[in-house]
Amino acid sequence: MKNFYVALLHFPMRDRKGKVVATALTPIDVPDIARTARTYGAKRYYVVSPLPSQRAIAERLRDFWVEEDKWPLRQQALRLVEVREELEECYQEILREEGEPPEVWGTSGRVGLPYLILDWEEARRRLGKRPVLLLFGTGNGMAEELLAACDFLLPPLRARGYNNLSVRAAVAVILDRLKGEDHDRDG
Repeated sequence: MKNFYVALLHFPMRDRKGKVVATALTPIDVPDIARTARTYGAKRYYVVSPLPSQRAIAERLRDFWVEEDKWPLRQQALRLVEVREELEECYQEILREEGEPPEVWGTSGRVGLPYLILDWEEARRRLGKRPVLLLFGTGNGMAEELLAACDFLLPPLRARGYNNLSVRAAVAVILDRLKGEDHDRDG
């Protein structure tokens, strides 16, 4: 069975006005998404930012939990974290490690995007056949060029009325839909 990888991206993202920007790291995302990634069997969790200051913060957060002896379960989770400057680095590492390129799956809260959407059932069937690099965005979502570069997008998480999940909550919901115990439901 091939592995899957999670990446939290901070560029190229959209701001509230639609401008392409590099977003700032939210410190709680590093340990919380690491714990979710570990729970659902991700091989690695990449935090990707072009900003040296933001990468340094992510590394300090990771190193704090990895070096702290009091929390062995968090240590296991935070050992999954790798901090990278560019998404391409993640892709190349997975290619070298797995011996084949990963399928790149994007996520977005926007509906009606003109890209190939995998339904949940098909996404679950595809997991394990090839390595998968699952991308999550920050800010107001991934820029169009990043979404267009994905092999597939997963369906947006939809709620009635208010729909503004934190990325760490979206990661948890999506990984549970993909890898949770109840695979008979169609999310």
